[in-house]
Amino acid sequence: MSVYCTICGTRRPEGAKYCSHCEAAFKDEAADSRTAQGPPGYGTGWFVGATVVLAAIVTGVILGGDALIARSVAAPDLTAYNQRLTPDGRVTYGPVEPVETPTEEWTPLPTEDETSDIPPVSTEPAESVAPSVPAVGNELITVTPEAAQDPAAADVVQLLTAYFTAINNHDYDAHQAQLTRAARAAMTRKEFTSGFRSTVDSEITLASLSIARDARLVAEVSFVSRQNAEDGPERQTCTRWTVGKFFEGQGTSLRIGKALSGSSRYEAC
Repeated sequence: MSVYCTICGTRRPEGAKYCSHCEAAFKDEAADSRTAQGPPGYGTGWFVGATVVLAAIVTGVILGGDALIARSVAAPDLTAYNQRLTPDGRVTYGPVEPVETPTEEWTPLPTEDETSDIPPVSTEPAESVAPSVPAVGNELITVTPEAAQDPAAADVVQLLTAYFTAINNHDYDAHQAQLTRAARAAMTRKEFTSGFRSTVDSEITLASLSIARDARLVAEVSFVSRQNAEDGPERQTCTRWTVGKFFEGQGTSLRIGKALSGSSRYEAC
């Protein structure tokens, strides 16, 4: 039976079939008688010497590797040479720039001009702008926005202004000049004088303009008349009227014609 492993030289324990170091199978002593006696020309001490040499080599390798690792891990002191290591491990020269940690974003202080009072921007929805209304009224007659949109509003206001001014001035001729021929024939001077001698009309409003059932232009007009009791309806001294004024063309001018029946109403103030 072999005393030593023929592969690594490890001594074979008694009865072992495999080497305890390299796990190689031991050869039978009868197959190779030289195994028990070691390699040719050597005694039993050759294995001890080889083991010592091998251990010394392994120890040197381990110590040298540890020193190499320690040198590679430790950061070299290069400040004496004005040198530094770059992130990728290369040696470079020059001063080391300090790395600053970003802080909060800097905002410059406002200047004197910038600190002036500035009105805040309103977040409220903008108010709708009313459509532009033509300025067709005057001190005597007020025109509603609806009536002001009619193309004939300006001419109607001009005619009504002359009409009511003649009444307030008790001017029969000026009053007749605003009427059509048929309307003038319906009122004599005496009737005008007795009907309007103390009348003063005010709060006159042109409410609307439309086309009457006889195809004429008609204006709905409201006003307040103040008069002596004997000159007012039902002896009223203040009467609120709503009347329809009908307009007809006469040449190139507009005139007030005869009203349709039921086109006026009134009540005491």
